[in-house]
Amino acid sequence: RSHKIFTTSAQPLSGLGGGMYSLTEAQYGFGIEIIEPPFAHHVVGATTALGWSFPGGFALGGGVGFLKYNDGYTVPLYADMRYYMGRQRVKFFFALPAGFMLNFENFRDYSRIFGNPSLGLIVPVLKDTHLSFSAGLMTQIDREIFDDSSFSGPWHDSFINLKLGLLFGL
Repeated sequence: RSHKIFTTSAQPLSGLGGGMYSLTEAQYGFGIEIIEPPFAHHVVGATTALGWSFPGGFALGGGVGFLKYNDGYTVPLYADMRYYMGRQRVKFFFALPAGFMLNFENFRDYSRIFGNPSLGLIVPVLKDTHLSFSAGLMTQIDREIFDDSSFSGPWHDSFINLKLGLLFGL
């Protein structure tokens, strides 16, 4: 049994099978460009996704979480789409979580839709457990632009976000 974590050699049958996965991440994001409106300066929170990884590196799941902003909170409800590259132990990935951010204090004004393309890597720590690191651009869009053609407010907020998580399964 090898205890090498950082190896670039291919692992036979590594990542070729499918199976259930669970990913729990903590994240921090700082607003870029327009940061004065509510929910635009910074965000911190946690999310968890449960899904299925398919042979060839593609994974698809659904998730929920809690995000705290400078002026309130949202509860993201999202689809978690990922593609893991390579067959080595340390794998790079591209992720695209996207969905709805719900705010139950003021649903009409502060609920959003979002997308969060990101790049990252997973590092194995145990047989079916990995550390996940990623950085991305989270953009949340005010849903009012779809309902009101005269909407004149800032229609989106963007964040550079960093995530650290534990991935079980895969």
